[in-house]
Amino acid sequence: MMDNLGTMDRGAPHGAWRIEPAASPLGGDYQPPSDLIMTHLGLVLGSLTVGTTYLLGALESPDTVATRRVLAHLGVSFTCDDDGWLAVSRQHDNLVQPQVELDCGSSVTALRLMAGLLCGQKFSSVLTADGELAARPLTDLVMRLRQMGAQIDCLGGPGLPPLRIKGQPLYPVEIQLDSDSPEVRDPLLLAALNAAGACRFIELAPGPDHAERMLRHLGVSVRRSGLAISMKGEQRLYPKRIKIPGDFTAAAPLVVGATLVKGSELTIVQVGTNPGRAGLLKILSRIGGVVERQRTWQFGAEPVASFTIRSAAGLAAFNVAPNLAQSLVDELPLIALLATQASGTSHIRGAGALRRGVPDCLELVSQILRSFGADVELEADGLRIAGPTPLAGAEVQCANDPRLVMLAATAALIASSPSTLHGADAMLDYYPSYFSDLSGAQMA
Repeated sequence: MMDNLGTMDRGAPHGAWRIEPAASPLGGDYQPPSDLIMTHLGLVLGSLTVGTTYLLGALESPDTVATRRVLAHLGVSFTCDDDGWLAVSRQHDNLVQPQVELDCGSSVTALRLMAGLLCGQKFSSVLTADGELAARPLTDLVMRLRQMGAQIDCLGGPGLPPLRIKGQPLYPVEIQLDSDSPEVRDPLLLAALNAAGACRFIELAPGPDHAERMLRHLGVSVRRSGLAISMKGEQRLYPKRIKIPGDFTAAAPLVVGATLVKGSELTIVQVGTNPGRAGLLKILSRIGGVVERQRTWQFGAEPVASFTIRSAAGLAAFNVAPNLAQSLVDELPLIALLATQASGTSHIRGAGALRRGVPDCLELVSQILRSFGADVELEADGLRIAGPTPLAGAEVQCANDPRLVMLAATAALIASSPSTLHGADAMLDYYPSYFSDLSGAQMA
């Protein structure tokens, strides 16, 4: 199904992978890697508990290593026992002032979460970032944190790292969150832990609520009323054991691949199904016989499931409304691919979060799908897609964005000829075994 076009150089700006059309259906059991966001949150919140918190299944990746590296400079230690539990504990009563600048590497998640964590501490610090991340503005997050009284200087320019943060007590506030900035909520909740009173954050649409669930699991009172989240500051966090489920975003390309490759029957094992992350399942559930739940249970406060995906006999056009888009923002490129094989015209709305970066991710989605021969029109906050359209092999640039790599690789499975992906290096950091797992999902 796939062969490497030469050696993949981890330091090279562009890597090329050749992917053949699927030679057989996708099948067997597949367990995705542990959830990236939940690992970050477990590390950060575990460092704040009164005592040792234990994580099982914490993801090891350059992203999460960046978070551990920063926390280590704040006096947090990490040890792993023989059963795979990672112990997270502080060496002092509180986090300590770092003696060096805190390097978040290329992890935007680490940078955002640390900004929220550090602005309410009793010391000053500097957060740095590498490569493309150093040129990605965090304007909305910085503005929101300043509303809470944070003192943040953007040394790289407006909204740009390095961030010099002077820690101090924060104000109780009420903040209306933008629909296209869902990623600011978790850092704001971390900041609210150090507010001198209650903070209230109002969403325009529901999104992933991992931070809320984990905070409650650790003994923090977090209240939700509709789209409003309320939390008092200065609460204590108590140690617990936290099990990290499989990452739904990592599973999504195989879910869509199994839906589109004829004759597939693939079981996804032990994956997180947080309602704010699993919008893809809502779309597929409208297609009879595609999704069969095998088991559902809880990892602490998080819902987990195993389910079987079978190829769809026929897809009808569908619409993704803005309120649903928040629960599948990282899967929207794959949803667009699904729409290329549906009969009629599909509309995806509420994808503004994909348009704020440089380059414009949504525009690249439309370009990649057109390269494969799809009928796609870019709109202000989404896409219009007509189908079904047979796809042909293509040579595409994925801009080192894992979402685009997963889109192109999955499209290549149902194309009529081989495809070549450029700019896929970042995929090896986010999900190192992705290409081998994609290949291994084929039935013997």
